[in-house]
Amino acid sequence: MTPRRVGRGGTRALVAAVTAGVLAVGVAGCGDSGDRAVPGRVCGVPVDADALAPLLPDDGKVADRRTDKGGGSVSCRVSVNGSPVLHLAGDVTDPGTGARAVSLADRGLGRLGNPALVEGAGDTAAVADRGAKAAARCTWQGRDHDFVGLVQLEGEDPVPAGTEDRRDALLAFLKSWFPAAARAQGCTPGSGGSGVS
Repeated sequence: MTPRRVGRGGTRALVAAVTAGVLAVGVAGCGDSGDRAVPGRVCGVPVDADALAPLLPDDGKVADRRTDKGGGSVSCRVSVNGSPVLHLAGDVTDPGTGARAVSLADRGLGRLGNPALVEGAGDTAAVADRGAKAAARCTWQGRDHDFVGLVQLEGEDPVPAGTEDRRDALLAFLKSWFPAAARAQGCTPGSGGSGVS
């Protein structure tokens, strides 16, 4: 049997087919969530998975452990493959205390690194290098209160790695999580301020 010579058109078609196959395999392997499934609920609260994803490592099993501290206070630890990555806390407080809790003078917020007041979550919000906090007026058990929510990154290598990207991701997640966390605590939009939305 004599080999048949493939013309230029056949060679081009073969190269195009091989290139398309390689690109298809490469694109199928891309994605920012790796092997993990990003949950739409965390700590019993519905969240935007797209807002949560940047705060989690690229792969692994996401788990959470929620602790009801009573009196309208809840704390929750989120881990990936058993390593802590997020601490979430929500507290129903006396009226007027939320604004003090979310101020640049707050030491806890200061420890999170370079806090700055921002808009977009609750009546008052701040974002820092390793966390974010918001407060809003609400009604809890028929009386005026404030709800204060904290999102804090844990672990030695928080993600995203870039500080500005991390601050943007923290604020995006705070906007998603904060109003849902307040509602989950039974804190509904109250009088004064914009309240919980």
